[in-house]
Amino acid sequence: MIARVRTAITASGAWVVDVNLFSNVSVCFNFEVPSSRVEQLRDALAATDLHFTKESEGSLASLPDRDDARSQAVDVTGSLQITFIHNEPDLRIEVPRIPG
Repeated sequence: MIARVRTAITASGAWVVDVNLFSNVSVCFNFEVPSSRVEQLRDALAATDLHFTKESEGSLASLPDRDDARSQAVDVTGSLQITFIHNEPDLRIEVPRIPG
């Protein structure tokens, strides 16, 4: 899912500003997209098989469409928090000791 979302974001003309992984529980993408590409981002994210909450669907629907975006060429910043649903235990990573 991480690769699909990253591809959807970049293929729609947006760029990933930051990614934060929270063990194997969730991931947060921070991105910017030109306002003229918001519609493409919406379509690309919908094609990833993500299940959006009602609030997320409302947020995506409230973004300007292509015609509105052309009249105002600005960048839209956003974040996408994905929570993974699975039965695996938390991912544990050994942190090496620092000498001294």
